[in-house]
Amino acid sequence: MRFKYLKYLAFALGGLSTVVAAGALYLYATFDGSRLSAELTHFAKQRYQRTLRMEGPVELSMFPRLRLGLPASTLSGRSGSGEFIGFEQASISVRLLPLLTRRVVVEEVEIAGLRMALLRDKAGKLNAADLLGQDGDTPSSSGNEPFDLDVGSLRIERGAVTWMDERDGRQLALSGLSVETGRLGPAADGRLRATTRLTRAEPATDVHVELDGTYRLGEPDGRLRLRQLKVAAHGDFAGWQALDGEAALSELEWADTGPSPIQGVSFEIRGKAAGDAFELRANAPRLTLTTAGPEAESVEASLRLDGKLRGGSVRLRLNGLVPADGGLKGSKLTSELDLRLASGRVVGALAGPLRWQAASRQLELPGLAGDVSFTPTRSGARPLKFATEADTRVDLQRSSAAGRFALRSEAQQVKGSWTLPRIDSTAIGFDIDVNRLDADTLLASRPANNPAADKTEDRIDLSALRGLDVDGTIRIGHLTAAGLKLEQVKLPVSVHGGRLVSSGHSLSLYGGTLDGSLSIAAGDGKASYRGYLQNADLGALLKDAGVRQKVSGTTNFFVEVSSSAESRSSLLRDMQGLARLRIRNSSVPGIDINQAIAEWRSALGSRQGARRPHRDREATAVGELTASFRIENGVARSSDLKADSHMLRVSGTGDLDLARRQIDYLTKVMFVVVPVLPDSGPLASLRGVALPIRVKGPFGAPDWHLEPRNVPLAAMVNAGQGVARSLPRVNPKTVIQAVGRAVKKATPAADKPAEVAAPE
Repeated sequence: MRFKYLKYLAFALGGLSTVVAAGALYLYATFDGSRLSAELTHFAKQRYQRTLRMEGPVELSMFPRLRLGLPASTLSGRSGSGEFIGFEQASISVRLLPLLTRRVVVEEVEIAGLRMALLRDKAGKLNAADLLGQDGDTPSSSGNEPFDLDVGSLRIERGAVTWMDERDGRQLALSGLSVETGRLGPAADGRLRATTRLTRAEPATDVHVELDGTYRLGEPDGRLRLRQLKVAAHGDFAGWQALDGEAALSELEWADTGPSPIQGVSFEIRGKAAGDAFELRANAPRLTLTTAGPEAESVEASLRLDGKLRGGSVRLRLNGLVPADGGLKGSKLTSELDLRLASGRVVGALAGPLRWQAASRQLELPGLAGDVSFTPTRSGARPLKFATEADTRVDLQRSSAAGRFALRSEAQQVKGSWTLPRIDSTAIGFDIDVNRLDADTLLASRPANNPAADKTEDRIDLSALRGLDVDGTIRIGHLTAAGLKLEQVKLPVSVHGGRLVSSGHSLSLYGGTLDGSLSIAAGDGKASYRGYLQNADLGALLKDAGVRQKVSGTTNFFVEVSSSAESRSSLLRDMQGLARLRIRNSSVPGIDINQAIAEWRSALGSRQGARRPHRDREATAVGELTASFRIENGVARSSDLKADSHMLRVSGTGDLDLARRQIDYLTKVMFVVVPVLPDSGPLASLRGVALPIRVKGPFGAPDWHLEPRNVPLAAMVNAGQGVARSLPRVNPKTVIQAVGRAVKKATPAADKPAEVAAPE
């Protein structure tokens, strides 16, 4: 009986094989590739109004399997416009037996040299909408398509896809596309691998992308499941160099309707931006995609920077992400900051809600609040703690961002706003108002104990200017800097190409005003300044600056200089330019000229030189003082010093060595009025004589040197004679008559009888 059944089975299989073979031979014998090409072309024209061009007939081969070979072909866009898709060569391998049951089982699809041009027009319509059944003008399927499709594998080599979005003005291209899949069909499990190169002209992008993962299709609930999906990217993207990124998910259940949960989403990106290394990470344990938007209990992200000018980390945690009002909202976004800047270190935490407006593509962070501390870079500086409030808005449609902030401490209040005209650039704008700032306390540091530290303190680091693109204004109500008390400070700041410019800054100080412009370039280390100080109280200014000498007067000072900004010492040593000085009601500290002349009386008589040290308690009023200077290599030279008061007239010429802080000035002091002293009679001959007095020594305490040898003897004699000649001549008789009249007026007159006029 067993052999009988086997015999029947063998006959059945043999008959079936005969039928299949006969059918295959009939198919091969009756196959017309040219006719099939013409029918496909006619179908594309009638059904989709597209032009299909095939450079040859369709070829059929029977062994080792049934295989259709397609020649190089192109399919035009709708109504024959341009090329939508094309390929160099394609083949389809089909199993023969399933055809008898009206099923097409494709073992393998191979496409080489694939080209595809995707376009979205200004109305938002995709040029492949009719092929995807999303175009209302495309005839619907009749519902009696005869075949079910089942593909064993798909392979694409040397593919290229371009995308152009006329609505947003974006273009990108995929080249070197390679795709390899497993089975595609009902209840299919398989593996997906793909590699490509993504390029874009603006912003400049060149990234190699690799994808690997497993999938399952045709679930009873209609879901697509992806598992252990990994995407790796390497290259440059929108100004970020040497990117190395990885994204992964544990499982995705995609449904056309209903929520689509995603498990274990994470990504990590490492690279360089503006020359600085960075690392960005994010993860969400569970994320659900709904028709209204994504939902998540928590999402975490972190950013770490490691650069020469800036560094540190930012950590974010978003809780309660849900769809709302056509967008998204998060109940609480917490951020932790630990940033290292060129000026100091910022540490703090801020928290607040989050809103996303999908229609306008705007991300809003309103009402962020927390505490932030700032510690200046200088050693020993004290940290400043602020209660902080901030609002931020990011507009992805315009690729810009803006925000406001307010900082409050025990003694300070800072308010301001900032803008990022382009998110993908380093440009920033700001406007800041500060009620009070004590820069001396902010920058206070412990003194250095070694020469190496002194050299470090002397050097000026301009590297912080590189890579910045900044425009803004800082206003300070009360500023204390270098001991000076400044008010109504307005400081415009512009940094571009490593060059800092502050044009038109102004401030009030000690009853006067200062207006000026500053420029510092990091490239060549050059600095220039032009400023005009008007009507400032010089005595109060110098006193707060730490100058102990008795100086007074109302000052006007103009300066226009340039120098090297590599170090503080080079600022003075390499200074070039000019300056003008005018002081009203001025005084010169360190000498009382009346007392000095009295002490130099014998030296003047013998025409000998004399030296008098600087004396802190003495000063001489010189009225209005003016001088102009030409500065070369840190030495200010003047030849037009003038001072004029009711008692003195002073002129002079000399040098001020700014780097060494030394003065060498030869002045000529002439008495308009001889000082009134108990023994000033012999000094009357000094009236009209220009006494040479040299001021020499350090700025703080120069010595005074009398140099009478520089005055000819005849000048002193003539001066004395001139004084004598200027005295009035006295007539003794006139003096007696005048005295008699005075006595007569002072004596009371006696009673006398009236006088009778004598007759003529």
